[in-house]
Amino acid sequence: MNDTTSLPEKDLPPGRHRHLKEHLMREIRQTPTGDEDQRAARRRKWLRPAVAGPALAGALTLAVIAGIAVTGSDGTAAPVGKDGRATYAFAPKVNGDTTGGAAELLDRIATVAAHSPAGDTVRDDQFVYIRSRVAAATVGEGVETKLAALHGREVWLSVDGTRPGLLREPGGGLDNEELEHDPAPGRPGYEESTNYRHLQTLPTTTDAMLKWLRSQPDSGGSGGEGRNSDQDAFVRVGDLLNESLMPPDVGAALFRAAARIRGVVVVPDAVNAAGRHGVAVTRYDAYNDGVRDELIFDRKTLELIGSRSVATKATDSIEAGQVMFTSAVLDRAVVDAKGRRP
Repeated sequence: MNDTTSLPEKDLPPGRHRHLKEHLMREIRQTPTGDEDQRAARRRKWLRPAVAGPALAGALTLAVIAGIAVTGSDGTAAPVGKDGRATYAFAPKVNGDTTGGAAELLDRIATVAAHSPAGDTVRDDQFVYIRSRVAAATVGEGVETKLAALHGREVWLSVDGTRPGLLREPGGGLDNEELEHDPAPGRPGYEESTNYRHLQTLPTTTDAMLKWLRSQPDSGGSGGEGRNSDQDAFVRVGDLLNESLMPPDVGAALFRAAARIRGVVVVPDAVNAAGRHGVAVTRYDAYNDGVRDELIFDRKTLELIGSRSVATKATDSIEAGQVMFTSAVLDRAVVDAKGRRP
């Protein structure tokens, strides 16, 4: 039905999952300069190459260089799994817990996605609602590095991308923030790349989807130098999935395309931010040695239940297995008005 030749020329926002980038850029403590251009340049430097070197990996790299201690905590005295138990904050077997079978698992997930309720009844004037639980590591000079306390996040995204959305995340320092829509030609806002109508324009066959994932411009400003198309494609899969409602045929094509990305493996026991155990597909970051990204699915329903990024190398201050970002998808629905819950 769809093909790559008819697709609009739209970049995905830079970096890995949008909420991950937002959290890290809020949590990173930098010296105020009073010069917005300098601040923007510094942000670009930290995130660059944005798709090629995602925000979290850059933060992890900084933590390694700075020698800042990393701990996992939800603000309580609950154990974080260093005794060998996997938790939302720690993956104790991070370098020995992967298996093959990613292609088979993703094909099963694609089959489920293809049979998910169709969005034919979704109206342009409605909003996609996603409720989640998230936490990200804080990194900064003179600031203790740790996994921040878990907190809630709610987002309302315009179905057709023509109206501002809404973000509520009081635990993350944001509450009732209006999300931009189509702020300037050729520069998509938060909703542009994941509004439902735009997602319906994406390829619906495996070959076309994989080609599209690999062909997207490097929006991080690195000029394509040293790009790894497999890493970029895997990051984009997560970008598309985490805060969106995926059309069934597009979702099926996306998962089958992900199955053909080199280096994707399975983690049989991954834990989301709500403490729910599932199975994950993961890839070790090609640009940042020492971090891997996971998309976590329910073992029975095969629905996406969260994501996380994990440190895979130990240093003097970081233990291999430390979770640097974690999320849990708690609710996903279509509602009639911004701010309304299902």
